[in-house]
Amino acid sequence: MKILGIRTAPAQLRYAIIEIDNGTATLINGADEHLIKVPAGMNANADILAWQKDEVDRILRQNPDINKVILKTGEYGRSDTKSSRLGAHLDAIAILAAKQANIPVEEKTYSQIGTQRAKVKEHAENRVGRTSTHWNEQIADAIVAAWSCRGDS
Repeated sequence: MKILGIRTAPAQLRYAIIEIDNGTATLINGADEHLIKVPAGMNANADILAWQKDEVDRILRQNPDINKVILKTGEYGRSDTKSSRLGAHLDAIAILAAKQANIPVEEKTYSQIGTQRAKVKEHAENRVGRTSTHWNEQIADAIVAAWSCRGDS
């Protein structure tokens, strides 16, 4: 079973492709593309949303054997900001892309993936592995989100 874990952010898209075989999870794209930055000079939200939709569509086209998409969504907060609102819109775009590709999609928060922001890098590395470059909480979010559905196969 192949799972696509996604973590959106206003300036970048992070994704992890995890293969789960008999309960063992392997990071497929750890040494390949896993960070896609919003193009320089692209500032309008509508342009960023359209750009991300194209990128998620491309990832799904290039990986036709993806069985499920797991999206690590932003945590619930007390205040709404321009950044958090754009983040919610980006999450919606990723959900739309998966649905249009007829791939099951789920949204999960830290409590649902069994970790916390302060521990997500450690948990990702111990459970699946880490990327060879650009290692941060966002890619760890994508890895642990994908790993969290290992029992679904």
